[in-house]
Amino acid sequence: MSKRANETQDLVSENKRSRSSAAKEGHAEDCTDELCKGCDVGEVEISFVRKDADGKPIDTEPSAQELLAMAIDEASNDKNNDNEDENNGIARRLFDMAIEKYQKDEPENHVGYATCLVELGKAIQVEESISEGLEVLRGELKTKKDDKDVLLKAAGAAIALATSMRKKQQAYFDQQEAELENEDEMDDVAYEELIQKQTPSKEEIKLYKEAIDRINQAFTDIGKEDEALLKEAQTVMHEMRGYGQLLTQPFHEEHSNVVLNTVISLIQKLPDYEKDDELLTLWAACLLHQEKFLEDEGQKRDILKKADDLLVKSNKLYSAKNGKENPWVWEMYAMLRINQSTLTEDEDAALDLYDEAILAFKKASALSPENPKLAEMVTMLQNMQKSLEENEEDPEEDEGSEK
Repeated sequence: MSKRANETQDLVSENKRSRSSAAKEGHAEDCTDELCKGCDVGEVEISFVRKDADGKPIDTEPSAQELLAMAIDEASNDKNNDNEDENNGIARRLFDMAIEKYQKDEPENHVGYATCLVELGKAIQVEESISEGLEVLRGELKTKKDDKDVLLKAAGAAIALATSMRKKQQAYFDQQEAELENEDEMDDVAYEELIQKQTPSKEEIKLYKEAIDRINQAFTDIGKEDEALLKEAQTVMHEMRGYGQLLTQPFHEEHSNVVLNTVISLIQKLPDYEKDDELLTLWAACLLHQEKFLEDEGQKRDILKKADDLLVKSNKLYSAKNGKENPWVWEMYAMLRINQSTLTEDEDAALDLYDEAILAFKKASALSPENPKLAEMVTMLQNMQKSLEENEEDPEEDEGSEK
């Protein structure tokens, strides 16, 4: 057997940032700020090694698929980091290398190339890259209309582009809302006009409907043996759920429900979905968002009860499989308890549910310490609770002072 055959297949990327030869190390050449602690990040250089049978590292050149997998993994590691300056430097370089590799070594692999463009666009938030990848996939479907892999990738690209549009619209809304709130008196007319601008565009609607059509086509006869396709399908379903949850205004109800009901329907078409903790949690997440649009309290309680049952079952399945509980389930539990607290007329019961929500977020944070957003949520809820308690005490103090 050759030495190469004995080499381990795990690729390791080693990276470093090359800096310019500026007068002050760690600074750009045009930096004149004496208080600056460093502003020149330079270009990212990456080398790759494998380990042979003896555990010794050897230089290697990864394939386009390996580069793409590493890029996606690197980008996912940045998902909880809100500092854009720190995000995506290495991931961007890996994506660029994968694209170059596809163009050079696999020019006929249009699907791989398109996937690279879509994932790059998602990682660095560039709609043009997602759009270009989607166009390539649409072209592939002209000759591969029944190819489930291409259908799922096209569905993922379409919903990713719709998501990008929605996030951009939400960012604009947040910015304009903040400016209106900073004025001495809120302009109600301007605020209402701003809300109406949150209506999905024709292009956005067309994209989410395209995603639904593509994934429904892929599900025509998907089987348990198609493990890779099932994994791809679940990824797209998660992205569709994420898009549906971005639709929050009352006039978004129809659009959000169309997307989330599709996800729920697809879950129930998957083999053995009742035994899949991730699918049950995904279902519960869809229900929790749909509850926000309901006005009838009875319907709200029913849908929250269904979500609660799904989360209990999901957590048991996850614990049995992994020997620990699922942080995402506890995050859902927290949101469920908050929603239930708003439906409870008994003030003490509402406070108890709110306390349970805080404890659930703490549990989720302890299970997923690498996610700072969960810890931030705990702090925010505790501060809100403290503020409410202080407001309740103030009237009594005022009455005492009047006497």
